[in-house]
Amino acid sequence: MNEREFLKTLEQRAKEQEKIIKSTFLPNIFTSVSFWLGNHPYRILIPLALIVTLILHGLFGGRYDEFILKIFGKL
Repeated sequence: MNEREFLKTLEQRAKEQEKIIKSTFLPNIFTSVSFWLGNHPYRILIPLALIVTLILHGLFGGRYDEFILKIFGKL
């Protein structure tokens, strides 16, 4: 594939992607949230991991600690 064909294909895919984004529910919110999450995923993933850990620790208690230690090979 030469450079001209590559650029045409790239432009076509960009137009298709733009159509998909514009057809979503609330496209302005979708684009801003997706770009924000793309640049700052740790702002969601770390609190989510903490919440899941607290929930599982509350449900299983000490057994959860033992399970995590077995996963990482310290028990």
